[in-house]
Amino acid sequence: MKNDNLSKAISDRNRIRIIVLLCKGPLKVTDIANKLELEENLTSHHLRVLHSLRFLKSQKKGREVFYQVSRTRFASVFKDILKIPLFKELIKDILKNKN
Repeated sequence: MKNDNLSKAISDRNRIRIIVLLCKGPLKVTDIANKLELEENLTSHHLRVLHSLRFLKSQKKGREVFYQVSRTRFASVFKDILKIPLFKELIKDILKNKN
């Protein structure tokens, strides 16, 4: 995983929020948008960026597309990062301040 890709993936607060949410399991666009209180088109944009960087994979079920973190290692690394007190506090601040 290149640092540029990681930087692009986490350069936006909403992408971090999406990654954190999807570490818990697969969700469809509508559910992600509702849980994060985002517009669906903005959520779709962020999902496309993360998918194009191969951080997410998608699975179509009927007319719905479900997204999930694509690499077990990525989810594991992100969960480990959340164990670091300073980073955990930064993430909490990001999630608290949705602006």
